[in-house]
Amino acid sequence: MHEFSFAYNIFKVAEATAIKYNAKRITEVLLEIGELTLIVPELLQRSFEMATKGSIAEGAKLVIIMTPGKIKCRECGKNSEVTLTKDAQLTGLQLFQCSHCQSNNTEIIEGKKANVKNIKIQE
Repeated sequence: MHEFSFAYNIFKVAEATAIKYNAKRITEVLLEIGELTLIVPELLQRSFEMATKGSIAEGAKLVIIMTPGKIKCRECGKNSEVTLTKDAQLTGLQLFQCSHCQSNNTEIIEGKKANVKNIKIQE
């Protein structure tokens, strides 16, 4: 369950920011996650609750915005948006096909990152 370690890292980023600004409490964390990270939002929510228990972030709302993956075709050079199939969500394996020329000779250019976009605190 890589969601827990991911949630813990999110908490540590938020906590460091809160400490920097002498905050008493973290009320919300806005997170943008690429769909191709294979993070399950529901598991991440529960993991965040566990990771923040007893801290200044306990009870903070975790807002998750999922962003689609994007590929670039090595054949025609065009970009396409892609999403994971149900099987790929379980296995992590999927070949992405160019929506323009149907080639499988593609590379992922977006969707494998996560960013903490905003942290709301109480001073």
